[in-house]
Amino acid sequence: MLNEFRQDPVSGEWVLFSTARAKKPHPKDGVRFYQSKEECFFEPEKMAQQETPVAIYSHGKLVNDLSADWTTIVVPNKYPSLKKGICNPVHQEGPFTVADGTGFHELVITRDHEKSFAQFSEAETSEVIRVYRDRYTSISKDGCGDYISVFHNHGRLAGASVYHNHSQIVSMPMVPTAIANHMDGARRYFEKTGKRIHDVLVEWELVENKRIIYQNEHFIALCPYVSRAPYEVKIFPKKPSSDFGDISDVEIPFLADALNIILKKLFVALDDVDYVFFMHTAPPKNENPADFSFYQWHLEIMPRISIDAGLELETSVLVNSVDPNSAAELLIKTNV
Repeated sequence: MLNEFRQDPVSGEWVLFSTARAKKPHPKDGVRFYQSKEECFFEPEKMAQQETPVAIYSHGKLVNDLSADWTTIVVPNKYPSLKKGICNPVHQEGPFTVADGTGFHELVITRDHEKSFAQFSEAETSEVIRVYRDRYTSISKDGCGDYISVFHNHGRLAGASVYHNHSQIVSMPMVPTAIANHMDGARRYFEKTGKRIHDVLVEWELVENKRIIYQNEHFIALCPYVSRAPYEVKIFPKKPSSDFGDISDVEIPFLADALNIILKKLFVALDDVDYVFFMHTAPPKNENPADFSFYQWHLEIMPRISIDAGLELETSVLVNSVDPNSAAELLIKTNV
């Protein structure tokens, strides 16, 4: 039985591993989140009535119009957290630092109402990743693109309010504190040792050989030693790169392959568990001339099995009730 604190060497965050907590009952409503096509905003006939798409793709290719054959579409969020506009400098309001809520908030919507990523083919996932990359690159040229978040919520516990498969891209006029902390941690390690911390972590995982779930020519997927949530998985590129925008056309199908394998394993092993996945990347180079070569972008998958309670909210110490070794063992033996 695992009962110990572990500190993430990049972010500095502490995680308390307490496998005895797995016996604690978790409330469940017993109802699977579902919306019919009739009540879905993202069905093709309804999409044609909404705002002009930002980008339209058909079977991997960027097209010019909303034809009957589109497979992935990018539209402005109807209820955006941020709005496009003039990016004013960060300023002071008394003792507080304030930035205007200016930026991009876009939805990346796939066509099939009933299919989630766990049912996607490699080609379908490749197209979505290509859309992520293309929009990330375009948005990074904007004056408010100091940081760009690319993420996908699957299920109610992950924050999804619409059943139909979609992802979100949000740009911000500043670098969020959590991201800045990751950059600072990786920078300090590099200055101290001359090594990139993510390279060291992956090399150690390869030597340990307990938590590697899958790898192909360009990517490796593992349950991290300091997992912040039960069954967390990180997918690392094997090529050094700090910026997700640098992913090549050659690498995209390999990332799609790794992501598909992991999400299918989670679907089978944990009964279509709710999850979030996101690209953890350095700030884009277009708006941030600083050298982030000490950092390694990667994709993180966070199943949403438990909710943060008093200890987590007060101290920011996360509690994980599943040993990463056990999580990896289950996912490795799950056939898909």
